[in-house]
Amino acid sequence: MVQASEAFLYLAVLTSIILGLAIQQVLLGYRDLILTRTRTQLYGPVLVWSVIVLLIVAQNWWESFGLAGRNDWNFLSFGMILLQATIIYMIAAVTFPRSEAAESIDLREHYFREKRAIYGLAVAYVVSSPVRALIVDGTILPPIDLGFHALFLIVFAVLGWADRPILHRVLVPVVLLGFVGYIALMTPVLTGG
Repeated sequence: MVQASEAFLYLAVLTSIILGLAIQQVLLGYRDLILTRTRTQLYGPVLVWSVIVLLIVAQNWWESFGLAGRNDWNFLSFGMILLQATIIYMIAAVTFPRSEAAESIDLREHYFREKRAIYGLAVAYVVSSPVRALIVDGTILPPIDLGFHALFLIVFAVLGWADRPILHRVLVPVVLLGFVGYIALMTPVLTGG
């Protein structure tokens, strides 16, 4: 039988694997860009979005340290954490096109073909965060945190439906800056104990 104090270590293994696979998806995208560099058409929003995905993975993993001392796990709480990790993986999986070294890559064409999937998943992730707080922690996110979530939700919805490239070239870097600001303001500092 697993001790309550060790439960998080067992639960964290699966989520860590999923988040590691999300990182792998982005890194494989970078690898494909290098291998096809003479036949690749880069597109800034995809490259910026890939950085956002890596930050989302890092921030989610960092936040998970706050669960280490928890000893009252149930399947619903664990399922919610798995769901979030899975959404992150799926966002990472659709960020770059799958490619073979012999193929050329057009990131702009891929981005606009998959933007509804990318931003639909991003919306699902944003919505999952306050739901996770309620299910796992039994709390409602603080107003500033909810404000960030509302802004991200609006921007992701706009990006998912907008076809004007200028909106994507402007708003995706704004999302990156906004997420960096969110991390700076909302991510807890780990302390030794």
